[in-house]
Amino acid sequence: MKKIQLTGLILTFLSIGAMLFAGGFALSGVGSRATAMGGAYRGLADDASAMYWNPAGLGFIDGNSVDLGGTFILPSSTWDPTGTAVTGIPGFSAKEYEAEKSLRSFPSLFATMAKNPKLKYGLGVFVPYGLGTTWDNYNQAAVGITSTAFPSDEMLSSIAIIDIHPTVAYQITPCLSAGLGVSVMYGSIEIRKLQFPFTGVAPYYYNYATPKTSDLNGDGMGFGANFGFMYKPMWMEALSIGITGKIPSEIKLKGDVESYTWTAPATAAGGKFDIESSLKLPGEIGLGFSYKVMPNWMMNLDYAYTMWDRLDEVVVDATVPGVGVVKDKLYFNWEATSRVSLGTEYLMGNNALRAGFYYDQTPIPETTQTPTLSDVSDKMSLNLGYGHTFGNISIDTNVQYVQFSEREVKTTNLDAAHMPTNMMGKYNANSISGNIGLSYRF
Repeated sequence: MKKIQLTGLILTFLSIGAMLFAGGFALSGVGSRATAMGGAYRGLADDASAMYWNPAGLGFIDGNSVDLGGTFILPSSTWDPTGTAVTGIPGFSAKEYEAEKSLRSFPSLFATMAKNPKLKYGLGVFVPYGLGTTWDNYNQAAVGITSTAFPSDEMLSSIAIIDIHPTVAYQITPCLSAGLGVSVMYGSIEIRKLQFPFTGVAPYYYNYATPKTSDLNGDGMGFGANFGFMYKPMWMEALSIGITGKIPSEIKLKGDVESYTWTAPATAAGGKFDIESSLKLPGEIGLGFSYKVMPNWMMNLDYAYTMWDRLDEVVVDATVPGVGVVKDKLYFNWEATSRVSLGTEYLMGNNALRAGFYYDQTPIPETTQTPTLSDVSDKMSLNLGYGHTFGNISIDTNVQYVQFSEREVKTTNLDAAHMPTNMMGKYNANSISGNIGLSYRF
């Protein structure tokens, strides 16, 4: 019996881990200029943010630079269980819930040494993955739970990964360059989840009066790399082509998971356990084109294929007092995704006007969709940006709006412990973000 309870606890943690791999945790880009053009930057990549987009772009940069930037994101998410099995159940109301709104900021810093005619160096520090949501939906008092230890924000996700990224590029010929960057990553994660025991009894099939809460905290280090090539054909000087790749990587996590099953009025069964696991990050390949329609007007087109489908399972080691290390796994059906980006830049003297658009698929299937996932469906963005140059100093700004299509989950999916891995209802989300960058070239 104790073994069954432990397995259920681990499976609960594993289903929590599923939230970490949503495309919504991958930021839409790095660098104000690149983001303003919708991330259509692999074929251009002619500033320090090339370390993120296409490290081969450094091969065509002349001169040193220091770039400081910041991204500010205000996400908005709603979940409407009306018309699902949750409606009318104690603890929930037949209404649309809204996640707590919180402005999130992500800084970046780049430095390049590119005065050597062929060999160029760079160092970047940026956040490629981040975001999350916080929900306070469940009214425990309605089912008679009076304990003050019950979490007020019972569903929460927060993830941030910092990438320290030394990069080198070499101009092989006047038309071709190659680049390589190494990622030294630190990741920090907190996830809370709310579940209900499966009863199999109609009409609701779950005991909503005895909720199960789980709170995961973990951090760790990992390594990765990206590479790229850039080609500027002599027979068409207005054209630039970029090919990029990012190798699959992972962050080794250590932390703890605290899980309790609550029964009225103030009792809970469970405990806190040390855990070790790995957060897998996907590989990616990309192709970009940049074309100067006129000397002061360029158009960019990008395509990226992200291999989220490598996240077929998550393995965790839990150290349980009196039992030892218990290992288990849970399988996921993640899907690889495509992203298409369009961007343009028009120069007027020292001023630059920019605009961009992208369409990005979600890797998350309905079988693991919960309110804590920022990425609820496929999404589209609209980006506008402005830049101005003062001698050796330039400042770039942009604003981005992202709209997700509505997703409706109509069927509950169960794991091996008969715990639901998703929550039925209608999901909607959008976000507004801004970015500012300051560059000094010398």
